[in-house]
Amino acid sequence: MATTVDLEKQDALPRTQPDDDSSVERDSPSAVDIGDAQVGAIRESNGILRFLAGVEKRIDKVTKFEAMGVERVPEDKRQPPQKINMLLFWFSLLFSPTLIPIGMLGPIFGLSVNVSIILTVFATIIGSTVPAFTATLCPPTGLRQIAVARYSLGIWGAKLCSVLNIIVNIGYATIASIVGGQLLRAVSGGSLPLVVGIVIVVVVAFVISFFGYAIIHHYERYAWFFAFILICVLWGQSAKYFTPTPGLNLDTGIDYSGGCLSYFAVIFGVCCSWCPIAGDYYVHYPVKTSKWLVFGLTYFGLVIPTIFVGILGNYFGGIISANEDLANLYNSEGVGALILSTMSPPVGWGKFACIIFVLSFLGNVIANIYSSALSIQLLGKHFIAVPRFVWCAFLSAATFALAYGGRNVLETIINNLLSMLGYWTLAFAEILFIEHFWFRPRLGGYDVTAWQDQKRMPWGLAGTASLLIGIGFSFLGMAQTWYIAPAAKKIGLYGGDVGDELTLVSVLIAYPILRTLEIKYIGR
Repeated sequence: MATTVDLEKQDALPRTQPDDDSSVERDSPSAVDIGDAQVGAIRESNGILRFLAGVEKRIDKVTKFEAMGVERVPEDKRQPPQKINMLLFWFSLLFSPTLIPIGMLGPIFGLSVNVSIILTVFATIIGSTVPAFTATLCPPTGLRQIAVARYSLGIWGAKLCSVLNIIVNIGYATIASIVGGQLLRAVSGGSLPLVVGIVIVVVVAFVISFFGYAIIHHYERYAWFFAFILICVLWGQSAKYFTPTPGLNLDTGIDYSGGCLSYFAVIFGVCCSWCPIAGDYYVHYPVKTSKWLVFGLTYFGLVIPTIFVGILGNYFGGIISANEDLANLYNSEGVGALILSTMSPPVGWGKFACIIFVLSFLGNVIANIYSSALSIQLLGKHFIAVPRFVWCAFLSAATFALAYGGRNVLETIINNLLSMLGYWTLAFAEILFIEHFWFRPRLGGYDVTAWQDQKRMPWGLAGTASLLIGIGFSFLGMAQTWYIAPAAKKIGLYGGDVGDELTLVSVLIAYPILRTLEIKYIGR
């Protein structure tokens, strides 16, 4: 009998306590994912895959690392971490200097520090609701985040999301690797090449991501604490360099409005872009885990560090606007040297602090490599047949290659990448939201054993078309260094990014209509 999870009946809205008569059916021996046997057959038919699977099993016996990849986690096989990890996990990812160069973009866009702070707060508060919602879908189903998307976008549409998710994750990992490498170079006084610093960050991140879910949760639970203390110290020590005119806007009029819209889009994109991976780390929590608890811990886990470090980045943006010497240092040596220069004394304490900061970057790189490996496996059963640790190695190499190539253009990478991330992830989450609250209750919930079965999954025509429509409309409103859309051109000299707003409206109109037609004529 197929196991069905009716999330809507279980929680029409998130609750603090799950009901005892929840409609979640327990997994039974007959409830077998149809794709598991096919994946096993693929492995057995290929000598290389058999060898890699054997290596995986031998490593598992010695180290107890996570041999499981993207497969669904049945309730009787779950090993849940402590619930507080849903908060601390995000602390470890975000209590790091990674967000400092992102926050610096506000003043770089011509905005005052004060206005940048206001935009950072509001964009974070709004944007963080998106991954907090998508995370609630994974404990009841035992499926990773992109796998849940198959119930609205179909198997092939979810593959497109997997590709986009890989781009997002490796983009973030690249940024973190570059900034971490810059810090190591600054600590060494320039004797350590930036390339070597990047290698150190990527290799250590690969080793931890290699061991999987349990080790990542253990690492992320504690890694944030020392970085948080040091960021508090950095706040205090860098305050003497803060601009004396935090209310001064370099741009005025329509140019000022354009800068506000573009910076808001960047911060919103930073927060929203976690939604394709947020639930990947919750699949071991029990089916009846309160959805309000999942939502709340995830939300505050994102909001608190993003605002805390993002505002510090706003002030650092003001520093390079007001201090010519530090601006020259930033332009020549990067944000790592800028951070080190504000810490006293820079030789002893500053170098120690920067080394701890480098460790904090690892949490970001680890999560992105791990989730990207899962996204690769969702491209098809042949990809699932390849052990996850192989994909982690491949993605680590790709991260290094991209960080090496972009090591001297970090600001451009951040500006072009992060605001674009918000477009597709917003469309992705909006489709999941509408499907979950409107269509799934009318279709009987989620048949969790069907997630690899094309005959039972939706075709995904409505979801994929709506996703593409949302992305297409975003190109009418985006403002990037390489392209300013027609709608954005009307808002200032450099354009004002309204891609998120156009994406939101277009998907909200398109998906309900197209999904209704898909169900009517196809039946699922």
